[in-house]
Amino acid sequence: MSNFIEFGIKKSKVKKVYEKLSGNLYDTYMLSRYFKDIYNLQKIINKKISFKDKLLHDNKDLKFNLINFILVQKSKKNKFYEFGFTLYEKIFYFKFFNKFFVKKLNIDKIKFFGTDISDQFIFFCQNFYKELNIQVSKKVRKNLFKDAIFFSKGVTLLYEKKNMIYLKKIIKNCESGSFDISLFLQKKIRLLETGYKLHYPSIKEFKSLINRSDKFFYYRNKKKIGEKLYLEVIFGKKDIDKEINDNLLEISKNKKIKNFRKHLSLNKKFYKLELASIK
Repeated sequence: MSNFIEFGIKKSKVKKVYEKLSGNLYDTYMLSRYFKDIYNLQKIINKKISFKDKLLHDNKDLKFNLINFILVQKSKKNKFYEFGFTLYEKIFYFKFFNKFFVKKLNIDKIKFFGTDISDQFIFFCQNFYKELNIQVSKKVRKNLFKDAIFFSKGVTLLYEKKNMIYLKKIIKNCESGSFDISLFLQKKIRLLETGYKLHYPSIKEFKSLINRSDKFFYYRNKKKIGEKLYLEVIFGKKDIDKEINDNLLEISKNKKIKNFRKHLSLNKKFYKLELASIK
């Protein structure tokens, strides 16, 4: 696989390329993307800037990390595990939410764990977060996610060919967690412009995962896009949906979040995930 990155100037619609890099540059692109998010989040935390749209690469990260924030608040072990942790920017999202909410997280007491295939991401996390309790690895190991709060972005799960195998093990051993997922009636593989493949699980596989688990599953934002079914999912103990929904309702009354309220999906409730609803 080969990617390319160009850098230069564009003047009067004429592009002048100063340098063009070629090779496996996916990590180079992602490092820049997520470090910019970390940098901007820290500026908000330090009151150097206020939140505004296009400040983050993907504003959906706000609603996903709000759920992470709430789940970690309720956790028994203060342990958080991310599958595909990139630069572990979750830490800065937690600091970001601490700025706006009365009930805060003691980030120094959280044990951060994660798995990622990138040597560059691992190097960054091992050296950038030395003051925190963090352990990251290229291998999916039970000791990393045992009794943890789990999170993974849907696209990260799709990068992994054995996503349903790993997801089954992780859900079984985690305290609770959240993820979003896209499913097709039959397993499907799609090639992205980056050169990476997405491995979409089948609806049947996902139903089997839920049916055989001892955890309770809840969903929101169910969408059918052509043949693709999309869901945002939380799992854990019985009635964890009620706890999350109550927290979202309480947060919706917070006047400090007006600049980014629309990105938090506060009016989107979680409902019990019945097998019959997955179709």
